[in-house]
Amino acid sequence: MKRQLCASFVVVLLAAVGPVLADEVYEGWNDGVTGGWEPNTNRTALEVYTDGGVGNSGYLRSYEISGGWDAVGALQPNEPYVGDFVTHGYARMEVALQFFEGSFTEARFRVRYMSGSYNAWYYPLTTDFTPGIWHLTSVDFDPTWSDSEAIAAGWVQESNTPSFQQTMANVYTTEIRVMGTGELAVGLDDFSLGEPVTTIESTTWGQVKSLFDHQ
Repeated sequence: MKRQLCASFVVVLLAAVGPVLADEVYEGWNDGVTGGWEPNTNRTALEVYTDGGVGNSGYLRSYEISGGWDAVGALQPNEPYVGDFVTHGYARMEVALQFFEGSFTEARFRVRYMSGSYNAWYYPLTTDFTPGIWHLTSVDFDPTWSDSEAIAAGWVQESNTPSFQQTMANVYTTEIRVMGTGELAVGLDDFSLGEPVTTIESTTWGQVKSLFDHQ
């Protein structure tokens, strides 16, 4: 009887916390290098600063070269930032942004499909471009969503881009893209991909208790 009860207890706990083997990737640019991140356009430059970021640690600064495309940011073409987000278990992105120079209109988390021949799905991160502070932005998502589910959650599908599921199963680049006018400069810090933080609900513990009550 006790053995059966313990087995039921474990099943309930596993159901409560969900998958626990998701990958996690983080970049804070605290080592003085870009960490494989690249300019997101051919008119964008990147520079690592050793202080001034969140907690006064390092951060990545992206700025337009003369004659830019009204966009700055950075992209990552390397594993484990790309590939199959379902296999990775990625369901949450976080990044801190600081808007240094220019007039900003949009900041996007952008995920391109398979190769440079395709476009992307993106999620608008914020409409608050107050300068002089770090803005922690995030998005929770399910890489197995249908297109209608992704769109309802706020995602935007660009032209020449397959379904949300196909894109998330074959990610070519992960990008933070910030749009605006003027000589744009933006800071990036504390970028991460992983799974959402989950908590065990009180009702679950009630279910566990009921196992005891009915033995």
